[in-house]
Amino acid sequence: MKPTIFTALMLGLVLVLFGTNVTANEYPDLTGHRLVVYISFHEEEGRRLLNLFGDKTKADYTYLRMPSGELVTRVINEASAPRADIILGGPADAHQLLANQGLLERYDPPSAVAIPEEFKNPDRYWTGIYLGPIAIVVNENRWKKEFAELGVKKPTTFTELLNPMFKGEIIIPDPRTSGTGYTLLASLIQLWGEEEAFTFFEQLNPNVGLYTESGFTVAQKTATGEYLIGLNFIHDQLLMKKFGFNLCSVIPPGAGWEIGCVSMLKNGPNSKAARAFLDFMIDREAGRLHTNLTERISTRPDVPIPLGSRPLADIPINLDYDFYLAAKLKTKYLKVWEERIVRINR
Repeated sequence: MKPTIFTALMLGLVLVLFGTNVTANEYPDLTGHRLVVYISFHEEEGRRLLNLFGDKTKADYTYLRMPSGELVTRVINEASAPRADIILGGPADAHQLLANQGLLERYDPPSAVAIPEEFKNPDRYWTGIYLGPIAIVVNENRWKKEFAELGVKKPTTFTELLNPMFKGEIIIPDPRTSGTGYTLLASLIQLWGEEEAFTFFEQLNPNVGLYTESGFTVAQKTATGEYLIGLNFIHDQLLMKKFGFNLCSVIPPGAGWEIGCVSMLKNGPNSKAARAFLDFMIDREAGRLHTNLTERISTRPDVPIPLGSRPLADIPINLDYDFYLAAKLKTKYLKVWEERIVRINR
């Protein structure tokens, strides 16, 4: 998939301005219904969104939060008897992988007309609700104290992370468990080619002090100074900065990016509540709440971009990053990761 970001966002804005956007103002009474949600982003934001949905529909809900890699494995293992109705969050490649295996149900929420086509599965197996690029984050307090006087250049590109001065000081998410980590891996493979990308990670390995299960942990541990430099999605970094931590973020040229999605599991226990929740999540009100909670860029052009962020059209991301190809080749890439990166650390 090769999205034309600027064109897509302008089209979405036109839809909003001229009134063709559909907003779901009424929701069914779901008293007695129970929604089960697997969440692949921050637990607090999932809880707040589900609380609002419960207020509007009277539905009960339960949720389980886990990294997207673990979530995908769980859904596949439960395929014969699904226990959840909704997957909330996680990058498009994770949702597409499940769609490829016939584990998602098609559904097109009416208000999704406001979202550009590039941010939705053409067969409506998933719908994008937020966007975000990979970025380098640096703990400014540690940098000024320990590195500024040494004349070391603050990293602004991926290859500058290979500086031996950063040995053990970098933290990145593990692509086997983290959707953020897999986006980093797959996007660099598409940018540079498989051999060059894996050679980069082999050379980076001595500088990596920790591979984390989730992407958000990277932002947390960099914010507290446990590590000097992190690689994850910029919205997690901006959220920690909003909480008062002194961080500097830069998006490297050619960075990968995600479409964070919501989707409905096939043969889930409560399809009526699941469809209502998808309607809710695509609506403007939920989009605004989600952005306010997370600093993410909404896929809806009528939701303001967070302070500190820029439209994707203004960011030096890799516009050719193909989510569908990343999903198709995930098993292969993770096998090579095991052979070339995990093996080094055993």
